[in-house]
Amino acid sequence: MTSNPKIKKKKTDTILENLGSRYFNYISKKVKYKDEIKIKNIPSDKILQVVSSNISTYTVIIAFLVGALTTIPTVLFEIYYKNSYTPFYYYLILGAITIILLIIEISILYWLGMRSSYTLTELIGYDETNKDNLPPEYDIKKIMVRSALELDDLTIQYLGLDLEKHVSKKWVLFSSLLYKAKIVLTSAIARILLAKLFARETLRFGFVWVSVPVTAFWDAIVMYRVIKDTRLRLFGYHLSKYIIDEILTDKVLDKYSPHTVEGTIRAVSTMIVLAKNYHPNNIILLIRLSNHLNINEAKDYDDLDKFLEYLKNSSKEERHLLRTLSGISAVFDGKLNKKEKKALILIFGDEYNGYMSFTKELKSLLLKSRLHQSANLCSKNLLLK
Repeated sequence: MTSNPKIKKKKTDTILENLGSRYFNYISKKVKYKDEIKIKNIPSDKILQVVSSNISTYTVIIAFLVGALTTIPTVLFEIYYKNSYTPFYYYLILGAITIILLIIEISILYWLGMRSSYTLTELIGYDETNKDNLPPEYDIKKIMVRSALELDDLTIQYLGLDLEKHVSKKWVLFSSLLYKAKIVLTSAIARILLAKLFARETLRFGFVWVSVPVTAFWDAIVMYRVIKDTRLRLFGYHLSKYIIDEILTDKVLDKYSPHTVEGTIRAVSTMIVLAKNYHPNNIILLIRLSNHLNINEAKDYDDLDKFLEYLKNSSKEERHLLRTLSGISAVFDGKLNKKEKKALILIFGDEYNGYMSFTKELKSLLLKSRLHQSANLCSKNLLLK
């Protein structure tokens, strides 16, 4: 029996996640899936692409309108009442209006994200039996909720993984503050530039309206990112299940030595740490793989040098398996950072071009909603078909 992952949550995230999960369960309570969802039961790539594209388009348009409409009242107040109150009362009233509208804006955007995530999830389907014994925090509904509400990925302690050795806490804090300030900064910069370009008093009257398209634009961008990430997490959830249940079966893995079997854990763990995030796609792949192999001992599985030693001491066929898994893990979160690229140069060795071509192709397919093609590509390369 494998060890259970230790998962850390922020209290505020837990409250939001619970509220989101209740809403998700409420809107999906009439839909039940009796059979286990497999890749072959999921709609074709063409249908997935068309539907996901339509959902993304409608969501972005609505988010844009929400951002614009919830900003207009503050602009009107600034235009018509700025000189009607003392500075103290003016900013007090303006602040109250802004807070109320911000609450309305965020609430609508959260609802919009939840509805869009729900629609995508129901399109593909999900397995409610949890036969692979994933922690409840990685239930597909909760994954969708966290994506829709833009909550941080869960901090997890599992098999000795140590993401902090590659992550600067100061940089994480700075990035978070910068993200929160971007709308304010963009509006301010836009106003300054317009003021420089147009000095006439009649044109200055319109500068206050800059915040309307700016807010609308950022709301649209945020929702686009939410839907993109939701789609990627949903596909990753099903693709990882397909890899473990239908590709790396006992029959296939029995051909490899215990040395190589442990190497598969190292391949995934190493790329998770180099990615510097707890993206659920890779975490679920690792949990499913370790459960399947009955591996529960915490080791230095995330040590790149040790993994390179494993590759050196493996046969050509074994190296192919480990290199292919590394490529899959590297792009399972839809990204490929500098550390991952540098590591893949060492991992792929003299066959870098071929494996990197596979890795980039898989990333492209995942981002384009081509789940079936992604599954076929993984099967073809892992099984050397």
